[in-house]
Amino acid sequence: MSKEITSKQQIRREIETQRKALDAQWLETASARVVETLLSMDVFQSAETVALYMAIAGEVNLDSLFQKCRELGKRTCIPVFNTKEKLYEMAEITLETECFTGHYGIREPLSPALFPMGNIDLVVVPGVAFDRKGNRLGRGGGYYDRLLEGFSGASSAVAFDFQVLPAIPLEQHDKPVDVLVTETEIMSVLQ
Repeated sequence: MSKEITSKQQIRREIETQRKALDAQWLETASARVVETLLSMDVFQSAETVALYMAIAGEVNLDSLFQKCRELGKRTCIPVFNTKEKLYEMAEITLETECFTGHYGIREPLSPALFPMGNIDLVVVPGVAFDRKGNRLGRGGGYYDRLLEGFSGASSAVAFDFQVLPAIPLEQHDKPVDVLVTETEIMSVLQ
């Protein structure tokens, strides 16, 4: 096994340990700060369609952002796993959308209304770890890298400060994000 792969696995283990130790109140407060920051950003304010994600344990919780998008008249989408193609696609989500626990234990629409990536203005991306250059370490499946392939809109990662590392091991297919938002700062990335 290569040193880089071991390094990625080690980072994933270390961050997972930290995420499991998070206090519920801290997680709620820090997530609210991230959401507030996103709401204030021009890239969010100008977006008509925003792709979000359904958080799993220890991730920045975006539930309040879904509500805010509805209040502001923005369309929202979330990833849905295509089991046949083994990839994620985006599906629109509304108040009426029924969800179930799908791939990786992530909530997904029961009857997805697929939505083209080209019609999305902003994709909010989760991840295990990031660096200040916008590089992202995911869970290891490359799903978001494939999802963002050819995407011309804006991408913003959300994370907690402890997930921002000096450097992330990279592979050629890895797609950096444009902006990284944590509970204490915004890091704009020049591509």
